Amino acid sequence: MAQLEQTKIVEPFGEVNVFTEDNGALRIKATILMKPEVEGAQTGLAIDGSKSMSQLFGGQVAVSSIFGSQANLVEPVAQTIAEYLANFDSDGETSAIYWACGKFGNELQIIGDLDASAAANHSFAAPHNMGTGTKLLPAIQYFTETRFRNCPWGIYLFITDGLIEDLEDVKRYTQQLAREIASGERRFTKLVIIGLGNDFFYRNDKTNERVGADDAEANLLALEQNPEWQKSEAWSALEELDDLDEDEEFGCIRDGQGEIIDLWDHKLASNMNSLEEIFAEVVSRNMIIAPKADIVGSDGSRAEPIDRDSYADGLPALLEFRIPSGCSSFTVKLPDGNQITQPLF
Repeated sequence: MAQLEQTKIVEPFGEVNVFTEDNGALRIKATILMKPEVEGAQTGLAIDGSKSMSQLFGGQVAVSSIFGSQANLVEPVAQTIAEYLANFDSDGETSAIYWACGKFGNELQIIGDLDASAAANHSFAAPHNMGTGTKLLPAIQYFTETRFRNCPWGIYLFITDGLIEDLEDVKRYTQQLAREIASGERRFTKLVIIGLGNDFFYRNDKTNERVGADDAEANLLALEQNPEWQKSEAWSALEELDDLDEDEEFGCIRDGQGEIIDLWDHKLASNMNSLEEIFAEVVSRNMIIAPKADIVGSDGSRAEPIDRDSYADGLPALLEFRIPSGCSSFTVKLPDGNQITQPLF
């Protein structure tokens, strides 16, 4: 999967994913960005506190002053996100924690519930006991089991450098969550993981050349289709979580309306244009935003919808369709004459 960099995404799209199928056709999965209006929303922010994050915290660990110091890159990101979540939260506060603390990275350090003003001014320094491992599951369960199990609507964000040691445990728990949502035992839940730092890149297996996430956009599909180029372990881990909804072993679980339950989304902090992007996947195929539409590839051919015969009866907020190999863009044609063209390169 190639997820287009946010700087390349045209309004009103929130996210655009491009998959190359075996026959060369391009499968597009795109969402229309909509900030939800919900009652009883609960939010949370969890910040990776493992030792691999020490440089991102500005080297704020027990080292001699002769090594100098650098800016805390975590703090402005955490302040901005926490303030935004607090303003969205129905209680006016977001729950903030550090995760991957202590021995083996199994422990949490509770920051507390922060209103918007407190969040914007909170000092997100390194946690007291940075972890010797990186375990994500305890942080997820803090929100989904300890704090907000019975809430009607929850969204929880996790900041990390991408090194996750318990990925398989997280997958199994995600499957459990999806099954509970499908059965009606649990309500809406969204998990968004945000990559921060320099561990997100493509690497050439033959030359060991690296291309950072910011520089990869111009050749994104070419990099994805060339087996010599591979995403870094950190980037692959985030993408693996994002793609769990389509995973044959852990995903493909449907709710009562037949929608596949998609719990995870991933973002790279360096590519985000607006905080509304955290809601990029909080939409469904049943949300109709225009009475009808037509979608065509750059070659003029009509797109082939995957979940319906056509868009003649309505344009949903979640689009999934195929266009021929070689298309460099797609265009949504609306009944009022407006057209939205989204480049893929």
